[in-house]
Amino acid sequence: MRRVRVIEILRPALLKGVRREGHTQLRECSDAIAITMRRSKPRQQRGPVMTKAGKGYQSIALLPLAFSIAPSLVFAQSLNGQGNVYARARSDSLEEAGILRTGTMLPVDTSARTAPGLYPSLAGSYTSSAQHPRVFMTPTDMSGLVTRINSSGSFSAQSFAKLTNKVKADLAANVDWDSVYSGCDLDIYLHAFSYEPVTGYADEIRTTNQLGSAMHVREAMAPPTGAAIVASRLSLYAALVKSGAKPPAAGPSSGEAAAVAKRILLAWANRGFRDEKGNVLSRAEQFCDGQQHFNAVVQNGVGLQVGRGIIYSVHAQDLLQSIGAFNSAQTNQLNVFHAAIFNLIRESSNFRAALPQMNGPATICERYSNHVGAHLLGLLAIARLLDDGRKFNAVLYGNDRSIPVAIPWTNWFNHAVYGENDKPIACHKNTGPDSLASHPSFQTAVVAPGEIEDRYRNANAGQSFGYTLGVLAGLFNMAALMKNAGYDAFEYRGTHRQSIEMATQYYACYGKNAGFKKTVTADDARACPDYQQYIGQIVNGLEPDIVMGAYRFPGNSVITELEPAARAAAGAEVLDAIRFGRWRD
Repeated sequence: MRRVRVIEILRPALLKGVRREGHTQLRECSDAIAITMRRSKPRQQRGPVMTKAGKGYQSIALLPLAFSIAPSLVFAQSLNGQGNVYARARSDSLEEAGILRTGTMLPVDTSARTAPGLYPSLAGSYTSSAQHPRVFMTPTDMSGLVTRINSSGSFSAQSFAKLTNKVKADLAANVDWDSVYSGCDLDIYLHAFSYEPVTGYADEIRTTNQLGSAMHVREAMAPPTGAAIVASRLSLYAALVKSGAKPPAAGPSSGEAAAVAKRILLAWANRGFRDEKGNVLSRAEQFCDGQQHFNAVVQNGVGLQVGRGIIYSVHAQDLLQSIGAFNSAQTNQLNVFHAAIFNLIRESSNFRAALPQMNGPATICERYSNHVGAHLLGLLAIARLLDDGRKFNAVLYGNDRSIPVAIPWTNWFNHAVYGENDKPIACHKNTGPDSLASHPSFQTAVVAPGEIEDRYRNANAGQSFGYTLGVLAGLFNMAALMKNAGYDAFEYRGTHRQSIEMATQYYACYGKNAGFKKTVTADDARACPDYQQYIGQIVNGLEPDIVMGAYRFPGNSVITELEPAARAAAGAEVLDAIRFGRWRD
């Protein structure tokens, strides 16, 4: 069979416009730059994807960029409640380095998906709000949740009791919550600020002694882990109790929880994420690995590792402001800090998008992976916290030259979720005939409506569902805050009619036929379209997506029929402070 190499050409800069030099046209789209020789009129050329087989093209030239190895990361907090199996930083890149330099060869009749130059807009417009909370929750959400918590025997009451126990443990812990980290080691930020479990992959784990030394923890005390997550949990509890939720007997007071959360936030805002001159870090190139090596392998993950934690510090500030926990000076300190982190994540996202390993023929799938979802969620959360509609819209659409965003939300979503009559995005070459033999990456030649682009991850049995369902959970978080800001992402339909509901319904099939936390086999998953993609993979992380899906799409029986089993199996996963309450009682 004749084969062609699919090529996507993307830019290192963020500009728009058309320049004509003779017969050569240079066009820079919102996420791509392509140099082509074309016979047609300039305005007829649109879209970032072109192939050598495309009609009217005489040549395609790649822009020169520095070489790096692309990491593969996920921003979900856990795999199945039993530790961190798939949420790793750069290590996936090390495993994949051997295939990153090779192109993806696809048969002509199963060519890779192309993308349009423009994407559908979201319904709605930015709605400013002077009240708190306004990011992931609203005062109406808070009031309704308090009512459900105070309903004896409800799922909300049961979940609040579990949340209370976690808060009591946080307050009793011998942890130096005033300690923070400033320096270049990305993985210390990951474990100290962004990620609570102490487990992980060997190259990113930092021991208690390492964390304690780097953070200058007081003697006989433990260093914080996932400080932003702890702060959000304490803040949620404080806000709920202050708003009228009745805590179990001997439960902490609102003031006790708020005081520790406040200490954590102000410590990081005033002393964390600093360079040697005391300035907040502003570029990916300022980050290093555990051996103090500065390289793109590490720096590629900055936006993800910071973004996955900053959403929790944003949530914590928003909730504490709703109960008047800060004075004006403290609020300003936190706002200045979060604004600086917005710039860090945006710059880091653009840095990653410009890397050649995000733009090669075999790595287009990496370009639109879970990394970008974490970047966008962090950026949207900060913009909403600051009630900055201009920044918010720049992240959604990428059309503000003063706030350049290489891969805005509409672009990313239309790549991250597959839809009707869709084709796979070009990715790493399979190393075996099926999912059981091809590692660390595998893709079937087809995609089903609702599949998520990160499906290709296949280094171990936890990855395909771990990554895809982590992305889906992030989409629920994004859509919730977008809804609070005036946009309806839950009803958004992409260029292939893809939607969050479509993705939730697709993966629900595996919860029904294979079962939660079960391994997919050909016999039990045959009813699921493109089940061959997931044979041998564990259905992990689906439960909270089903619970949130039933809450948002109550008329979809494919989702809601799994709701009771999902709630029973979800365990601590529903206690996440950002998704807390997004269930039906």
